[in-house]
Amino acid sequence: MQVLSAIRLKSTLWNELLVVFGGVLLLFAASQIEIPLEPVPITLQTVAVMLIGLTYSSRHALESILLWYGLIAIGFPLLAGFKGGIGYFAGPTGGYLVGFALSAYLMAFFRERFSLNSWISDALLCLIGTLLLYTLGVAWLAALIGFSDAIAYGVMPFILPGVIKGALLCTVLQLVRQYRGQ
Repeated sequence: MQVLSAIRLKSTLWNELLVVFGGVLLLFAASQIEIPLEPVPITLQTVAVMLIGLTYSSRHALESILLWYGLIAIGFPLLAGFKGGIGYFAGPTGGYLVGFALSAYLMAFFRERFSLNSWISDALLCLIGTLLLYTLGVAWLAALIGFSDAIAYGVMPFILPGVIKGALLCTVLQLVRQYRGQ
């Protein structure tokens, strides 16, 4: 009996590690799809964050993003343009980076707490996550370049792409759920 318990524990631990590393790989891949703008590029990172928030448990969402942060901080080139290093957390994108963890965690938490799985609930969760992410991103960016420039360079270029990415994500996720019979 102890052997079966040990095998189950090992299998569960392995599955949990795969989920967390899957989130890191998703964030890495999404970071490399970029439209280079200054001071904040347009990437698919927000799509990855929203997908993690809509599909992972709150614990796994937070663990994935925190591991991604740790790897970036020690120099792994996981950010847009294959960049990394602790300095990126103090740069223009630092507030957005911090917002990723909080957004994904809260989205997953609300989804779990209220059993949300419809297109509308997904869209509302994405909106909540995005607003939190922009609030933190703009607050940090404003401290570096001023509030009006933070809005001009850190929000305005992202509104239309964000709406399109969010709508597509919610639609694809609903199609996958329907296909899987959930």
